[in-house]
Amino acid sequence: MDYRGIDKSQGCCQLRFNILPANRPPAIDAGFWVQATASGEICGYDNCGSISISAEGLLHLGVYTVWFSTDRGLRPAAPTDAVYTADGYDPNRLVVNVEGILNYYIAPLDFNPLVGIPLPNSKNKAIIQGVVIGYHSNRTTNGTVPGTFNVNFFEQLTADARFFKRTQEEQKEAKEDD
Repeated sequence: MDYRGIDKSQGCCQLRFNILPANRPPAIDAGFWVQATASGEICGYDNCGSISISAEGLLHLGVYTVWFSTDRGLRPAAPTDAVYTADGYDPNRLVVNVEGILNYYIAPLDFNPLVGIPLPNSKNKAIIQGVVIGYHSNRTTNGTVPGTFNVNFFEQLTADARFFKRTQEEQKEAKEDD
């Protein structure tokens, strides 16, 4: 079930990804591109969190990255203190096997994604609105930016981050389970 915790900053959000069928490199067959599927979860507790994703039907051995879509643009789905090398070893890089399957991806986060991503030199936070899985046709990542859209970076799958508050009945059941 999708919901955020009672205080809106604790719990998990299920991600249901949708395919972007027209947003593909011209050299990739549309029928193959739309076979991709993914699911995942964003969790947040206190001042930390995680994101986990599993996917299949991706380009075999393709280079992908995962991004938080925020009210301030795309942000890497990785800890804020991560080191970006922009040479294919970025912490938001997804590793796809020879069958086009991403078995599991998790990024321990140094912030609570349900509250927002801390912005450098600011008290403000970027509010997460969704998650994007993007393909890099040039086989390299680009650090803290995705690349050039529809040239070497193609958004293939997107999911809205819908944070729901528990109903009173769900709150009561959660207390009884504890």
